[in-house]
Amino acid sequence: MFKSILIRMFTLVIVLGSACPAWSADKKPSIEIGIAPFLPVKTLAQNYAPMRAYLEQRLKMPVTFVTAPDYKSFNERTGKHEYPLIITVANSAYLAWSEYGYIPLLRPVIYTRPVLVVSKNQNIASLKELRGKTIGMSDALAVVSMQGMQMLREAGLESGQDVTIKNMQNHGAAINLVIAGDVAAAIVSDRALIQLPAATQDSVKIIQTWERGAVPGIIYLGSPDLPREKIEALSQAILEYARDVPEGIALMKRLGYGGLAPIDLAELRTYEPYGVLLKEAMAKASSKQ
Repeated sequence: MFKSILIRMFTLVIVLGSACPAWSADKKPSIEIGIAPFLPVKTLAQNYAPMRAYLEQRLKMPVTFVTAPDYKSFNERTGKHEYPLIITVANSAYLAWSEYGYIPLLRPVIYTRPVLVVSKNQNIASLKELRGKTIGMSDALAVVSMQGMQMLREAGLESGQDVTIKNMQNHGAAINLVIAGDVAAAIVSDRALIQLPAATQDSVKIIQTWERGAVPGIIYLGSPDLPREKIEALSQAILEYARDVPEGIALMKRLGYGGLAPIDLAELRTYEPYGVLLKEAMAKASSKQ
């Protein structure tokens, strides 16, 4: 079995083993950026190919984006400091900082919100109408899936009793269930929906947005194993790309992020409740192994 699968067309790797160290003394300098598996691999690769190319030119070293098969694996590898830099969701970012020592760097200008989507030809108008139905969601460890459970409770619905939840690998897979008619609806990230192919977006409609659930769709953090000056150089290069380079500005707009900005610890601490839920879920999953 191959240790990794290389999507050569877009230079993004699904790492099935350990990540390689960056800026090591005995190897040619390179950097690997771990990105949470919130979208299908091909979509992630397409979305981040322009940034990868810019960073290679700017930093004058090979840059590779890597991901993992699921959120559990990604978080475990983060805990082992396998990723020099990570782009991850809010609850994983909190855990990376509070438990693993990662340094928070950047977040999007526009935050993500959980949205309830149904097929374009469906007449469902609210979450309450889904009683007795099946709802698709991303990985159960994703922050939007945790928020989705809150949305259900607010609508008076209990998972396993009033509705059935079908968790998938990522937001795209959950939406595809809606399109295929395998579930009545899905609760996903609105930013993730924006980043999917136009044909996918055109096949569904948003019928509810949970504004109270606004969080950064992604957060950039640097590994504590990396020299601080290297972290700052990488963070500055990414920020300049998103803020000053026309191609980067266009990419941030296309991804629905509206740019990037520094994130401070005060904001990151507000995601503690989701970080605690994630830590508990990770421990529970590990105990079953």
